Amino acid sequence: MPAVLLNLMLLLALVSAPIDSYNQGNKLYARKDYAGAATAYEQTLKAGPNALANYNLGNALFKSGKVGQAILHYRRAYYLDPRDGDVHTNLAFARNYRVDKMLTVAGPLARVLDEAFHVLSRREAAMGAAVAFMLGALSLAAWVVRRWAALAAAAIAFGALALFCYATERAWSGEINARPAVVTTPEVNARSGPSEEFNQILLLHDGTEVRIREARGDYLLVQVPGGSGGWIKKDAVERVY
Repeated sequence: MPAVLLNLMLLLALVSAPIDSYNQGNKLYARKDYAGAATAYEQTLKAGPNALANYNLGNALFKSGKVGQAILHYRRAYYLDPRDGDVHTNLAFARNYRVDKMLTVAGPLARVLDEAFHVLSRREAAMGAAVAFMLGALSLAAWVVRRWAALAAAAIAFGALALFCYATERAWSGEINARPAVVTTPEVNARSGPSEEFNQILLLHDGTEVRIREARGDYLLVQVPGGSGGWIKKDAVERVY
């Protein structure tokens, strides 16, 4: 019996630890101790992904002047909860605050499609596709037996929903496979090759969002929106996913 109680107490401690550190982060943030709040939220995230903790960590980092790290955690919060309006607002604000601005602007149709296929999180899309496909298959099987119009309509609707969820999951997968990253140092030289012997071709600043194309030694070949890029040191950026 004592062993059972001890195990139960340990389990309760593991469960309550992230909650305690999150609440501590909120208290420190309210006191304007942004560095302390960031540390507490980081401790919370050690227990696993959490959209709210990532969002609050982004706020604390932005208040601390760490624009790149703030964008990084806002994007992680967006991945977990893409419908959160506060995440959208603060991510857009942080992006406007950085030195390097977007080199290309997506067209209206591209923006609409991007928003449509990011309404659901990747986890929600995967689960939704599986459930909708199963319900669609059941409706179709029932229609074969009963030939009711309502069952045919249900099969079509569930099939369309399954396709939408599947496309959404694929959109997230494509984004993750593109290996997005954020520059998290004040500035970094992008060179024409993977060493300091090569010429500097671009200067990137804190908060610039890039895609990692190749890794070689201590360097990464990154690409910025618009197609340009170069080789930068690994410790200058952090992967979003």
